[in-house]
Amino acid sequence: MNSTFRALKYKNFRLFFPGLMTAQIGIWTQNVAVSWLIYDITKSPFVMGIIMFISALPLFIITPFAGVFIDKFDKHKMLKIIQNLYAIQALLMSVLTLSGHIEIYSIAILNIFLNILASIDSPLRQSMFVLLVEDKQDLSNAIALNSACFNAARLIGPAVAGLLLICAGAGFCFLINFICFIPVNILVNYMQICEIKNNKIQTESITEGLKEGLNYINNNKRIKILMIYIALFSFLAMTYPMLMPIYTAEILHQNAGILGVLMSSAGIGALGSSFVLASKNTIKGLKTFLSVAALLIGIGFIIIGCTKTEIIAILAMFLIGIGTIGTLTSINTLIQAVVDDEIRGRVMSIHSICYLGTLSISNFFAGSFTHLFGISNAMIFLGLSIIFICIIFYIKLRKMNYTFNQVQQPSSCLSE
Repeated sequence: MNSTFRALKYKNFRLFFPGLMTAQIGIWTQNVAVSWLIYDITKSPFVMGIIMFISALPLFIITPFAGVFIDKFDKHKMLKIIQNLYAIQALLMSVLTLSGHIEIYSIAILNIFLNILASIDSPLRQSMFVLLVEDKQDLSNAIALNSACFNAARLIGPAVAGLLLICAGAGFCFLINFICFIPVNILVNYMQICEIKNNKIQTESITEGLKEGLNYINNNKRIKILMIYIALFSFLAMTYPMLMPIYTAEILHQNAGILGVLMSSAGIGALGSSFVLASKNTIKGLKTFLSVAALLIGIGFIIIGCTKTEIIAILAMFLIGIGTIGTLTSINTLIQAVVDDEIRGRVMSIHSICYLGTLSISNFFAGSFTHLFGISNAMIFLGLSIIFICIIFYIKLRKMNYTFNQVQQPSSCLSE
């Protein structure tokens, strides 16, 4: 237990951890409700894909520039502002839905606003982990616990959403999201973070800073190959939250309650995968873990594409949950092990584009493919593609060495 939760010995991480958990529960509750609401209104996978495509565009456009601002300005102040804006977005969603004035265009606009925030929040949080722990050897544990937190929320949030969608409606899901951000803002204000900024980035223009970040990634083969891996992986595998409402309605012929069970099953698998990674004291063997995890996702997709049985689909989602977080967390840890601190914000912003930005294209692709060939064929095709990518990158990664850079925060920045 001491090994698994060792990052909690640091005060800032103890404040960050429960706040993140609460926020993610709210966000997952809202995400499931939004997907169900869009499909319930349109009854069209193609239209659903277009809306998700448009909503996710900010992740692709804004995120690379967000990394420059993250390296330039105070991360703690930026975190406070973003959490407050998240709460406002959730409040607007709940008010419009509960008042009966929610429309497809308003969902799209507020989802665009949400993804503008996410385009900054994702690289911001990823680049802050190094400031929350005093010993960089505990960075991998902080990242893994972040994934555990994310997946505990992914277990709870969809279950809450499924229950509320049946009993109260989507508006109450959005209201729960708003309420969840209240303790987040309180805890973030109590964090005490001292950050030493690089002088060079302070004088550089935004375009110069962005160019430096891109050149850094391009010249670092270990980071470059992981960026390509996560981009391809996300394009193929991270379509399942959008596809599962379609699968639930068209193949299983069930309601939002079963959708919540399916998504929660993935959350259970992901949570277990996160704790396995958190218990590791080193990053040795992480490349193999990464490859096995990706293989499990491909198998899970294929099983779902071939079955019409609820229990089998639930078990397949469990495999997808294990594989998804095993893959994403392993890639994140390996990148953060070798990146230099002064450019971490820009590198993690490109990481976020590869992870989240590809959704703007992949959701449109998956929605169109499903519209043309059906949900079962789409899942089988995606599963086979994931397995192929997994094999290719395992061959490439096994020849590379990943070890933590031995650079720690200045003693003046230690919080305890």
